[in-house]
Amino acid sequence: MSTSADVTVPARKPAPIYKRRRRRIYGSLAIVAVLVIAVIVWAVTGRGGSSGALPGFTIAYGQGTVANSDSIIDSDATLAKTIPAQLHFVPFDAGVTAIAEMRSGSLQAISGVGNPPVVGAIGTKTAVTVVIAQSFDADALIVPASVSSAAGLAGKSVGVLVGSSEDYELRGWLALQHLTSSVKVVGFASEQAAAAAYLGGSVAAAYVQAGPEAQLVAKGGHPLIDAEQIAKLGIPGLNVVAVSQNLVRSNPALVQKYVCAEVQATRLFTGPQSARYLTQSAKVQGVPGNLIVSATKNYPFIPLSQQLHWLGSTAGDTGSPIVKAYVQTGKFLVGQGRLPSAPSASVVATHVDPTFVKKALAGDC
Repeated sequence: MSTSADVTVPARKPAPIYKRRRRRIYGSLAIVAVLVIAVIVWAVTGRGGSSGALPGFTIAYGQGTVANSDSIIDSDATLAKTIPAQLHFVPFDAGVTAIAEMRSGSLQAISGVGNPPVVGAIGTKTAVTVVIAQSFDADALIVPASVSSAAGLAGKSVGVLVGSSEDYELRGWLALQHLTSSVKVVGFASEQAAAAAYLGGSVAAAYVQAGPEAQLVAKGGHPLIDAEQIAKLGIPGLNVVAVSQNLVRSNPALVQKYVCAEVQATRLFTGPQSARYLTQSAKVQGVPGNLIVSATKNYPFIPLSQQLHWLGSTAGDTGSPIVKAYVQTGKFLVGQGRLPSAPSASVVATHVDPTFVKKALAGDC
């Protein structure tokens, strides 16, 4: 037996060269895999490294025979992808209801909402911001052949959709014509009801749009003035895109991309290939393609070149036409008993932000 404490340990042989090369290859592949995964995450989230999912963005817009910028976005996947959000489009019929849903947080944007719902929201301190103006109302004041001027309405009655933008426009125009005290305005629950009253002889004139207007003209009536002409006289009823003010504050980059898409959609359905995009939008509008093209082309949309005229060129502009119109609408709503007090121009101006459309028009997207 050996009494020595020393034990000789054989030296470890170096790994074969092919094994060292294999380890380097595996290490390189692991690095590449990590980089690929990082790129995929960045591309999917659009946040340059953030692990959060895209935010939800629900937009309400009106359906029917007239398309709009949001129905173009809804029907065009390429354009929709320019908005970094999970888009969800829903129809709306009443602006007041849509505003209530925005207040609850279930909507982030409303497309084509008129004066009274927006001003009502401002008057009740709902966080809403107007970011782009889309159109005027398409109503006209239909009168019988015996009436050829505003003065011919004196002593007569006019039917209109009660409490609506049209109601505000009609009363404003009558005031300009000094007919407030001599013309009776009769409110109806729908424009179809106002048209029926005209045909039945219970009112002498009716302020209506589209289908009812065509019906009354076919029965011998004629338009004395329309909403676009009234707007240019200083009583504009404007259909706008209103966005949640909370979203404007928390994610202005998303709002900017959305407004950029709005501007691009407007160019598409008013440009040389408009028929293609309008026909494409017919499905989401729920109407045949042959109807939507002619109806949309005849609608009084506000040109992109006039955006900064109506909204103002800077945020907080108390002298812009839309702020003035909303102040007038506030007084109208107070008279209707729908608001306790009318918001001031300075308050209204905090709910109109033209900077998004200004950047979009300049190509800053």
